[in-house]
Amino acid sequence: MRPAPLALVAVVSALTFSTGAFPGPAPHRPVARAATLGPAALRFGRSIGSPTEGHLLGGTHLEDAPYLRVVPAYSGGDVRWGLEPLVTMIDRAARQVRRQFPDAITSVGHISRAGGGDLDRHHSHESGRDADIGFYIRSATGRQLLPSRFVQFRGDGSSVGWPGAYFDDAKNWQLVSALVTDPEAHVTHLFVAAPLRARLLAYAEKMGSPAAVRMRAAEVLQQPHGALPHDDHFHVRISCPSHMSGCVENPAARTRKAPAMIAHGRRGTLGHGLVTRPPTPSPVPATPAGPVPAPADEQTPDEDPSPDAPPAAMPVPIDDVDG
Repeated sequence: MRPAPLALVAVVSALTFSTGAFPGPAPHRPVARAATLGPAALRFGRSIGSPTEGHLLGGTHLEDAPYLRVVPAYSGGDVRWGLEPLVTMIDRAARQVRRQFPDAITSVGHISRAGGGDLDRHHSHESGRDADIGFYIRSATGRQLLPSRFVQFRGDGSSVGWPGAYFDDAKNWQLVSALVTDPEAHVTHLFVAAPLRARLLAYAEKMGSPAAVRMRAAEVLQQPHGALPHDDHFHVRISCPSHMSGCVENPAARTRKAPAMIAHGRRGTLGHGLVTRPPTPSPVPATPAGPVPAPADEQTPDEDPSPDAPPAAMPVPIDDVDG
């Protein structure tokens, strides 16, 4: 009668070890890497440090598309890398504008280098969360113009130094609306000159855009303090993705140099000598959107007097946004 209990003990022991009550060495799992980078970093790449003192690991490259281009003046050096939420947000916004306006092409300038870090003519763009997006520009007849570099505009929608080129209220507001309502990325700043901010918000109200969208746009549209007014492009910045370790949301306070020294600071100069802008005329109050016709003696209904490119003498600006 003793064999039966022995058999029972053997069965129980086998079941005990098979269920892990006394487990052996645990199998190796990449737990440490996940804990170090965080779930957001594993998905999006990693933004290390702040926009003004940072780096980028595992960024996403912005690709050209029928609805999106890199402005030729800013295509050198492949400064087209960013966190995945930023790059895909730009692509989604460009496609959204294209759906509303079949001829629309979004113009993008600098984002970040492949590894982030210092970038000439910028104090930011170091950690993959900043991007420059050019304004949509139209001719007097409404045709979209695609210049080789960013173009300055006054508060009345006319160009500084490019006769016949106008700020396209409809397309620019559609872009702003798409950026501030993006379902994945969270925009914290959308730098633009104060007269153009007022013009966009006035246009949105006139067109009956939802109040929530206008309020959200008003929160992030701002002219940066102590820097150039951003009257030739939008500068968009997104927040650190949730749970991304090492990402610093806001730049540390910086002691600014005198304006004449900006181009000779650690960012260096562009080309030969100091790169400057001509003084911007006093802003003109915003006017209702819509095509601005040329005088009757200069244009017939079938003519479009706007040149396809701004004058060659227009300077390439310095973007020196800190925060």
